[in-house]
Amino acid sequence: LNTLAFTAALMALFNPHVLGDVGFQLSVAATLGLVLYAEPFTEAFQRVAARYIPQETAVRLARPVGEYFLFTLAAQLLTLPVLAYHFRSISLVALIANPLILPAQPAVMILGGIAVILGLLYLPLGQLAGYLALPFVTYTIHVVELFTRIPKGVLYLGEFSLLLVVTFYVLLFGWTFASAHWRKAASTMGAGLPLVLVGLLAVLAWRGALSAPDGQLHLTVLDVSQAEKSGDAILIQTPEGRNILIDGGPYVTLLSDSLGRRLPVGARQLDWLVVAGTEEAQLGALPRVIERFPPGQVLWAGLAQGTRYARDLYNTLLSGGIPITPAETGHVLDLGQGARLEVLAAGQRGAILLVEWGDFRALLPVGVGFEELEALRYGRAVGRVSALLLADSGYAPANPPEWIANLNPQVVLLSVSARDGEGRPSAETLEALQGYTLLRTDRNGWIELSTDGEQLWVEAAQ
Repeated sequence: LNTLAFTAALMALFNPHVLGDVGFQLSVAATLGLVLYAEPFTEAFQRVAARYIPQETAVRLARPVGEYFLFTLAAQLLTLPVLAYHFRSISLVALIANPLILPAQPAVMILGGIAVILGLLYLPLGQLAGYLALPFVTYTIHVVELFTRIPKGVLYLGEFSLLLVVTFYVLLFGWTFASAHWRKAASTMGAGLPLVLVGLLAVLAWRGALSAPDGQLHLTVLDVSQAEKSGDAILIQTPEGRNILIDGGPYVTLLSDSLGRRLPVGARQLDWLVVAGTEEAQLGALPRVIERFPPGQVLWAGLAQGTRYARDLYNTLLSGGIPITPAETGHVLDLGQGARLEVLAAGQRGAILLVEWGDFRALLPVGVGFEELEALRYGRAVGRVSALLLADSGYAPANPPEWIANLNPQVVLLSVSARDGEGRPSAETLEALQGYTLLRTDRNGWIELSTDGEQLWVEAAQ
């Protein structure tokens, strides 16, 4: 327990945002479940089994039963509240599925890890190791997909409050540490565990304090592009602490992880969701993610029924009773303290957005079309901007040289995958950007612009 608490505190010390990461929470909870309950569950199984079979047979049987069922049960006991809180659902078939995929996981992790390391040294070797891991990965995926087809395999809970999570853990830990097994173990821990827990709580408190509104406007291009799909997701955090998400990219896990790391502790709701483009690359992740981070209101640009992904998101919003406002040219969202988000142009593909505060101007042509470019006279009607997001991940026709020249941005932002399936960014676009400061998610990770309305600070993951 000391080691687990110390490791979690050390990770949080280096990166306080990790405390809001669902993956971190699940990993700590699962490990804690194994530490607390794996041995007691195994001992309990031996005692019960010994009533019906010889003691020696019960001991031998306890090992495979423990590894394939009891350990899974111990880990899931502690992760249930985290899953219920974040995803508002609990899998009823996981206890059956996990033992079936467990034998393949050592090969997945070992061969997968080797593939990553070899790929960094020499790509063909990494690919070879990846092929060796492929059968085990394929088996895992097929088993999971098989169990997803079971009717009523998931229990949907709806809203699950943080108070219920805390109550569950208080009651469970109270019962656990009152037992004779853990009273004896606790006597050997000394003061180490309480000190580490206090340290972890201190880090959590500092994270909450540091994530409080700082009076600045933050615009972050989230790193949500992967494999062959590229898309945009922009998080705006206002001087007064409101959170506005513009589109979401194609991948649920990447968007959910990015928001979990950046929103304040306990924050479960976006103030606004702005739909500025209606393709899969812009909306694919949103129907699932808004279950975890529901928006208070939605500003929608583009055709609501134009693509399957737009229809899915629109219907999800309607079923959730979330107000949807059609975006029109000239529409303005007040971001507080004089900051604003304006719809410069709206068309069938989406919208061109301008974020302004004092001297800071960021142009986000997420749903740009040729008619919108012409309406803005290829940037002459906009004037110089502080930051420009490249449209369509750097696709040349959506980013003509005269558009870039007329806007003359201080910094150019590009959200693109390292292996974009359409070969973006286009060579013509990169040529037009010669002499400009270009930051791109495939090389720099997430990109954050911070401003007080006068000065501009730029930070990236790398």
